[in-house]
Amino acid sequence: MPRRRLLSLRSMLFAAALGLPLLAGEALAATEIEPQANSLQSASDDFVSYLKSETNDAARAAARVAREHKDTLDAAKSQMDAYVADLRAALSGQKERVKTLHKEASALWEDLSETAVSSWAEAERQAHMALDWIDKWMRNQSLSDQRPEIPV
Repeated sequence: MPRRRLLSLRSMLFAAALGLPLLAGEALAATEIEPQANSLQSASDDFVSYLKSETNDAARAAARVAREHKDTLDAAKSQMDAYVADLRAALSGQKERVKTLHKEASALWEDLSETAVSSWAEAERQAHMALDWIDKWMRNQSLSDQRPEIPV
């Protein structure tokens, strides 16, 4: 019985030793995290504010440059429009040529296909004729082997 009490007491002390730091750690962690969370939130708020101010400054500078160089930008835009119009006209002519070439190529393909079909049919007919001739020749050879000629 005393031994059993000793084991029970030892188990309770061990559990208390493990539980105490866990409970104390939670309390300490709660007090340490709150200032860190506030400083992290403050740092992220400061960074967002910095980014917003930089973005606003950059937008203002871009607008100022655009106003100062409006004439140059308009001239460049009109020049680009002229280039695009020339390119469109050149490509339009090319488009018509491609359509014509497509029609010609399609017609040529049709002709070649028909010629190929007739050529294959002719080749097949000639092959059958050659096979028939070889078959007839083979039969004649075997018949002549069966009837040896008797010299007179």
